[in-house]
Parts: sequence; C-alpha cells; structure tokens
Amino acid sequence: MTANDVTQAPIYHTLVQEHGDVLATARKAAEETQQTARDVLDFSTPPRMSAPAEAAS
Repeated sequence: MTANDVTQAPIYHTLVQEHGDVLATARKAAEETQQTARDVLDFSTPPRMSAPAEAAS
C-alpha cells in the first residue's frame, strides 16, 4: 500500500469507478479556464485585425 492509498478515504476508489474522477475533471476545467482567461486578458501584443467582409469579396 502506498502513502497515497492510506490518505484517501476507502470509498474514494468506488466513487471514482461509479462517477469518474470528478476532482481531476474539475481541476482540468479550472486550468483550461485559467489559460483562456490569460489569453483573453493578455494585452502585451495588439490583437490582429481581420479584414472587413466587404473587402474580402
């Protein structure tokens, strides 16, 4: 038995089997949200301007 197994509640593995690893899923979603926020709020480079639709025709 590893140290990690000792610190987790015995029911944890059963819950993960039944419902998936909700904590890992939430952690991944939070990391993706943080990265998106960093990208959106990064004002270090000017945004690329797209050509107007009329000019593209």
